[in-house]
Amino acid sequence: MIVKIFDLETKLGIKIIEGLKSKGWKQTKQYSPFAFDKGIDFDSYTLIKDGLKLTFEWCNWFEWEVKGSPDALETLAIEYSLKIENGPVNISIL
Repeated sequence: MIVKIFDLETKLGIKIIEGLKSKGWKQTKQYSPFAFDKGIDFDSYTLIKDGLKLTFEWCNWFEWEVKGSPDALETLAIEYSLKIENGPVNISIL
């Protein structure tokens, strides 16, 4: 088990990513825009700011999950009224 935010609605996840970018978070990774299944079966983004890191992963079954620095997760949870929980390990990281 790892600590993360999961089962985050697709539209809210996109809103959060865009909001973080507008606040100075830099996108350092993303699932290839050339992947045939991007946004259909899977998607991911990694954002970094001030030494903090957040990784957003999306799949069509479970929608968004967010992993990263505990301080960044806590701030995100407070700002968007989300719950930080112990969750199952996502298949994509096995």
